[in-house]
Amino acid sequence: MEVLKKTMLFATGFLTFFLTIHAKTYAQLPALDPGRYDTTWWNRTPIRLIQTNLREIDALMDVDAYIKSIEDASANVVLLNVGGIVANYPTKLPFHYKNTYMKGDLVGELLKRLHARGIKVLGRFDVSKINESLAAKKPEWLYVGTDGKNVNYNGQVHTCVNGGYQQQYTFDILKETIESYDLDGIFFNMPGYTTSDYSGVYHGICQCDNCKKRFLDSTGTTLPVKEDMNDPVFRKYNAFRKTTSEELFKKVGNAIKKQNPKLIICTYTDAGVDLTRSESSSWLTSDYEWNYFSTDHVKRVLGSYKDRTPSNLLQYFLAIGYRHIATSPNISRTWVLENMLNGAPLDVYVIGTLANQEDRRFIPVMNDIYRFHKTNEKLFANIQQVSKVGLIRGTGEEYKGMIKLLSEEHIMYDVIEPASVGNVRAPRKLADYDALILGDVSTMDDKFISTIDDYVKNGGKILVTGFTSTKDAIGNPTHQIRLLSLGTEAGFDVFKKAKSTYLKVSESDKAALGTKNFADFDLMMMYGDFLKCRTKGNAKGYLKLLPETMFGPPEKSYYTSSEITDFPGLVSNDFGKGKAVFIPWQIGAQYHFKGHYAHKALFVSAVKDLLKLEGTLVTDASPLIEMTHLANRNGAFEWIGMLNHSGQIGASLLEPVAIQNTTIRFQPAKPVKELRLMRSGKSVKFRKANGWIECVVPEVRDFEMLVCLYE
Repeated sequence: MEVLKKTMLFATGFLTFFLTIHAKTYAQLPALDPGRYDTTWWNRTPIRLIQTNLREIDALMDVDAYIKSIEDASANVVLLNVGGIVANYPTKLPFHYKNTYMKGDLVGELLKRLHARGIKVLGRFDVSKINESLAAKKPEWLYVGTDGKNVNYNGQVHTCVNGGYQQQYTFDILKETIESYDLDGIFFNMPGYTTSDYSGVYHGICQCDNCKKRFLDSTGTTLPVKEDMNDPVFRKYNAFRKTTSEELFKKVGNAIKKQNPKLIICTYTDAGVDLTRSESSSWLTSDYEWNYFSTDHVKRVLGSYKDRTPSNLLQYFLAIGYRHIATSPNISRTWVLENMLNGAPLDVYVIGTLANQEDRRFIPVMNDIYRFHKTNEKLFANIQQVSKVGLIRGTGEEYKGMIKLLSEEHIMYDVIEPASVGNVRAPRKLADYDALILGDVSTMDDKFISTIDDYVKNGGKILVTGFTSTKDAIGNPTHQIRLLSLGTEAGFDVFKKAKSTYLKVSESDKAALGTKNFADFDLMMMYGDFLKCRTKGNAKGYLKLLPETMFGPPEKSYYTSSEITDFPGLVSNDFGKGKAVFIPWQIGAQYHFKGHYAHKALFVSAVKDLLKLEGTLVTDASPLIEMTHLANRNGAFEWIGMLNHSGQIGASLLEPVAIQNTTIRFQPAKPVKELRLMRSGKSVKFRKANGWIECVVPEVRDFEMLVCLYE
């Protein structure tokens, strides 16, 4: 116990010492003018948000303690419950359930106190459910499962997107609250079609009369009862629910803006919002945490829209079934830091309040990060990624594997939503990128395909994998490889995933792909669906498919040369002024699955040896360090972020181990007079040569920021 006390005293003393030195260091920085990206308070500005999901019993809270906890966290935006499932204000609407624990006006009091301290307030609404006492009076508002029943979970009954509660009564609730309270924004929880309850029990496609009629009127088809992407009717329904959800949300958004144009809108969709909500969270259904959760979520908004901001929260608690304990502080720190080091708002979400958490381990860590952000907030204003690679956002394991490969290889990249490709709302034009990566982006309309082909024709480079371009806009299989730039015949067959399948690497393959990357192996694992395609024109194929070889008994574990097919595992093609590399299987998913060195070697060869991609940042950093490179839009400064991912062993999430002496070379936008490490508060010596800067970062503990100050 005595040792523990001494350790805690040391840690507290070190943190106090660090913060004192750090504040002094920041005060010595020259006056930086980051400028404004636009006139709003929320876009490309340093936001530090805390979401307190207030329970009914929190109406009895100590308001002073609540306000103090928000100030201690250095938050400048709070998101709190206003209405929907429970009204935390004295509503006069007959079908809006009022909090029975509330004596006065909880929303009014908190709003007044927070605004007095300069803290913005977003009001939370959830119309996906309604109290059972009210639901019984309006059955036509409710969701109906495939078993013909409503879903009642702890007294809250699921409503339907196409029912009167969401289609009409929502507007009454919003009108009342907007008229009564000077909120800064509106957040909607669980928009769209909800088919599972909080226990994860799936209840099926809604079969209410409203859904049946609307789907029939829209498509001329009877509503399906099973989710199956192989069913063309379900593919129509999939498009229908996306269209109707977005239509409703745009309608709600327009009503909000009409009543108060200054209110910002936030939810888990891209349609009609200012802040796009997402979550970095732990789940009971997964063995390991996804290290790049926040990077994925914030990059895809920042890389796709210049007029939207990511609002990616850290889910403080362990999982939905364990709301009252926190997840590991080490993965939580990683997810919050990924927001910060990608130039996105900080965002943490708790059940209840910060003041009444029964598991408080992460709160000091969170406060430290938020305090760092506040102290250095000029460095997080009006910034953008410095990158030459655009990763078109795909789905599933292939997309995750691409993020992992790019991060481990320290290739700076943006994430771009397919819908924003060529859109005027995108922050950058495709021509600004040296290369694009499309990892198994199977669903593509004709315009999307022609845009990518034109990009290559005009000098761009692409790396394409898996079944990219083989389905139409709503997911119908076309049985064709439709991207002309890939250099393959349109038709293909599919070799289904099978054990003991390989790609054979020949000596000529090694010569073309970089002998050093393939010196130690002649076979590569291929455990997934494979497109058996043929090259055309001057396209060149490498690596040959070797399917389903014998693997038992040991005496039979061999193959003969006759089993090696002619189907290439990689195709390289010159197209117009540009170049395409096509890997007709999911290399990203394979790397995410096993992290095998051979798959990384092929990825590196594709990017560096075949596409000849040259970055503006070169480093010997450990693959465990995730790096970002951001610059101020007004040219006031730039910085390189470094996040230490070490400390994870299996499911254990331990403290990161300090990584020493990382060399970084980069091309700054302007002549440099000083490099400053903001976490450690030290200046760094550097060398200049041919427009490049080279330095050594002595140590990265949890994270570091290398700030570049210009002459």
